[in-house]
Amino acid sequence: MARHFPLKPLVGYAQNQTDDAARHLNELKKLWQAAEEKLRQLIAYRGEYRDRLSLAESRGLSVTAWRDYQIFMAKLDGAIDMQQGEVLTCLQRWEHGRELWMLQQRKLKAYQTLSKRHDQREMQRESKMEQREQDEFARHSFDRQQRKDEGDGGG
Repeated sequence: MARHFPLKPLVGYAQNQTDDAARHLNELKKLWQAAEEKLRQLIAYRGEYRDRLSLAESRGLSVTAWRDYQIFMAKLDGAIDMQQGEVLTCLQRWEHGRELWMLQQRKLKAYQTLSKRHDQREMQRESKMEQREQDEFARHSFDRQQRKDEGDGGG
């Protein structure tokens, strides 16, 4: 009978850790993509707002209205800068999460390799035991046959 692989609980634990790291990486990717989408929206809105400013300027704009547009554009540019920082932060978190996931994958593969080697050694051990048992059975059968033959021939 094959002996139990003593590190089997670690294989399961490593698999769970790898699965958790993959789920976390997926969540980080979603956050990164959401941050990028928000940045795209802000940039698009800035473009639309600039177009409105150009249209308003062509029609004639009071100094106060022009100043309000400029203040709002500055705030919008600040929001875009902040969002670019958020995108960068999300990207860095995703890269860190990917490194952790890859580390977990390597650990899992190492445990799986050890498990396969254990299984192969156990199969070889069982095969040798079966061969010994067959050899033993064959030797006993041969010995019995020889004793029978000696008993038949001598009497």
